[in-house]
Amino acid sequence: MRAIFESFFGGMTSIVLIACYALVAVGGIYWLWIAIQIGSFGMFLIGLFPITAIFVATPVGAWSILFGVPGWVFDVFG
Repeated sequence: MRAIFESFFGGMTSIVLIACYALVAVGGIYWLWIAIQIGSFGMFLIGLFPITAIFVATPVGAWSILFGVPGWVFDVFG
């Protein structure tokens, strides 16, 4: 019985992690799409530069997919 629970929760953990990785990957692309829609070249460059893309663009892009674009993005880049 314990092996069944371990395999179930191990599988669920894997599915959740894969979903998070996919959301982060799509979040980076979504950041670039928002930059194109707003018309902000600086925002687009932040999404392309590796360090800022990892720590700024992908988390904010993932957040934007789930909850909408934060107002400060439009204030800073719009």
